[in-house]
Amino acid sequence: MLTYAISSQKGGVGKTTTTVNLGAALAQQGKRVLLLDMDPQGSLTAAVGATTDGISMGDVLEHPEHTINAIAQCTGGMRVIAASPTLASVFQVLAEMSTPAFRLSMALRSVADCFDYALIDCPPALGHATANALTASDVVLVPLQCEFLSMRGLHDMKDITAIIQDTTNRGLKLRVLGTMFDKRTLHANAVLQEANRDLPGLVYQTVIPRTIRLAEAPAAGKTIFEYAPESNGAYAYSMLAQEILQEVTDYGTTAGNTAGTQFLPSNSRAA
Repeated sequence: MLTYAISSQKGGVGKTTTTVNLGAALAQQGKRVLLLDMDPQGSLTAAVGATTDGISMGDVLEHPEHTINAIAQCTGGMRVIAASPTLASVFQVLAEMSTPAFRLSMALRSVADCFDYALIDCPPALGHATANALTASDVVLVPLQCEFLSMRGLHDMKDITAIIQDTTNRGLKLRVLGTMFDKRTLHANAVLQEANRDLPGLVYQTVIPRTIRLAEAPAAGKTIFEYAPESNGAYAYSMLAQEILQEVTDYGTTAGNTAGTQFLPSNSRAA
């Protein structure tokens, strides 16, 4: 199982949209996908129409021995662990534990053979939620809204990734996805160019366009493929899934990647 944490220190950049629709695109390719909502606001939970009844993410973190595969809800061809507002109080409990950053890793270990991909939707803040997600992940995927102010959030995520690599997850990789892209503007193109200069080889070729369909789909509790399968947004997330599947094919079975591929996912530390 490959685990991706979709994370940014800036809000409104497309984290939840990417988690849901990348997951749906991978599911359309026959992959077994698990979505995890690590945000007490429950944006992912609402976006896929999941409920907060019964066991949710807070219970998983407090009791990692729970079998995730048995409690995950089915929606859009994927399995989902929902979040409720009580998740915030769980993070306070985690602060009193000796190794709080490893709770999610412990939980995911039991389902490593049940899923091909786990995608974690993170809140826009560095705390126990993000620390758990990055510690449990192979890749941190950073959505970069194609505006210059978002570059600051990207640099913050570079620093956070380095800290996690030095402390709880040496194998964590960094990848960047351009979102809310308007090809008609010089501004958006300039942001992507700067990101590619700062992080050569780490920015996905696929960019996610700014489109009203992607904004409307969560209100209907649907993925973009259920809501507007012929839209530009659906096409873009399909292309992103293909790009991710291809990089795993090219490099995923190579342990100890060389310099040119060191930021790509590696099965050498599967959860």
